Amino acid sequence: MLMVGDSSARLRTKVAYVVLAHSDPQLFGRLIKRIAGPFVSCFVHVDAKAPIEPFLASVADVPQVYFVKPRLRVMWAGFSQVESTLLTIEKALEGTCKECSHIVIISGADYPLAGNEEIIDFFQRNKQKQFIRRFLVASCGDSRQLWRVRGRHFRELADRFTHKRKPLFALEQFLKLWPRDLPSEFEIALGSNWVALTRECAAFCVKEARENRMLKTFFRPAFGPDEMFLHTIVQNSEFVSQASPVEHYVDITGPGGPFHYGNVHALVPKVPIVDLDEARSIVRDRGQKLFTRKLSSKLSLDVLAYLDSVADVSDQQY
Repeated sequence: MLMVGDSSARLRTKVAYVVLAHSDPQLFGRLIKRIAGPFVSCFVHVDAKAPIEPFLASVADVPQVYFVKPRLRVMWAGFSQVESTLLTIEKALEGTCKECSHIVIISGADYPLAGNEEIIDFFQRNKQKQFIRRFLVASCGDSRQLWRVRGRHFRELADRFTHKRKPLFALEQFLKLWPRDLPSEFEIALGSNWVALTRECAAFCVKEARENRMLKTFFRPAFGPDEMFLHTIVQNSEFVSQASPVEHYVDITGPGGPFHYGNVHALVPKVPIVDLDEARSIVRDRGQKLFTRKLSSKLSLDVLAYLDSVADVSDQQY
């Protein structure tokens, strides 16, 4: 693999992927090989709870794939989700230059709905656009969303579905008696964490996260801050004019969370995607969406083969 400092890779890169991975290295390898190309660089964070060797082996022969360090222990719905994302964005910024139009955040369980040339062309045609759909938490009318930020959550202390979660959950419920105040300094926005930002906007977000201590202090005990952190920064910045307007709230408490607010992803509530008819429906209705999620290297074989054929047709058309 090339080093991040390779100047030719910096100049060639038009789209940089921030890939957050924690399981299924076989699917991860298939994804990276599908999106790899001379104008693409992938910056990968592998959860420190997972052995990295299978991920490295799965892309050993793929150029312009960079595994970032340090690896963080990432907890579901915890602030470590934000920290691993910011770390990987920062490495992507270091490894690219102004020719790179967008930093695109995906997971290792995603898969493209289009070929590389269509994806690159899409972002080149939208060089000044931020893909970060969102709603405002304070005015959404759903008290459950307010408690994500008004409550104190201890997601970093134990994985979900473990015996340690029950007493922590009880503590979280008890502390509802003393809710946190919402900040007056910024509006809190929420949406899908799979966003695509221009290089300039991504750099601003990293800088703001580094310098604005209040932002990190407020979101650290929040529930699922990865669905709010970047959205809130963009919402309260000059880059908001380059994003689509704030949207009305659509209930996100069911399966799939904020799947309605997909950016460049065609998100579906039922995962993993294993049904071929459902995959055909996703492709048929995708519009300009470029990816979908989640898939499985074992359960989604037919779906993956079908999506490969769709991407091949897309490449031929370009």
